Amino acid sequence: MRFLIITMLTALLLAGTFIPNVCLKITLAQRPATQNSKSEPSIALLEKAEAAKVKEQAKGKVLVINFWATWCHGCVGEFPEFVALDNQYREKGVKIVGISLDSASDIDSKVAPFIKKSGARFDILVPNMDDPQPIIDALSPEWTGAMPVTLIFDQSGCLAFKHFGVIDRNEVVGALENLLKR
Repeated sequence: MRFLIITMLTALLLAGTFIPNVCLKITLAQRPATQNSKSEPSIALLEKAEAAKVKEQAKGKVLVINFWATWCHGCVGEFPEFVALDNQYREKGVKIVGISLDSASDIDSKVAPFIKKSGARFDILVPNMDDPQPIIDALSPEWTGAMPVTLIFDQSGCLAFKHFGVIDRNEVVGALENLLKR
């Protein structure tokens, strides 16, 4: 019943323009009291029609998008690096967004508990579609769909870095540092 209500509210919110942190917010209970609401992640359903707008949410910032899933061992293994990168670069003009390729029906049972346990503060999008191809096409058409994948867009929204497979932290830090110097 709760999932049905959340789904209906999400559909209403997504009927307009995609606005990060408004679509579907699942507040993770038991967050430390010292964190304000701006540092809490949201988990939002991403509709097919909004796939091309994912990059627009970080205009003027460096945007890191990581495709992952709770069932992907490499994704789970590298996820703490994104939590650390977010902590290190959030205040320097970098926005990290995780796109979970878990099923939308797994938000409550798998995605939200994983995010809570990881301590992530960046936003998570979960495609509300059977085939995430529209997102793939909008962000990196040459991507085959294998995971994990990390894409970094510069401040103007141009793809500046892509890595298929588990990241090398030093490569990502180098890319971020170069983009932040621009």
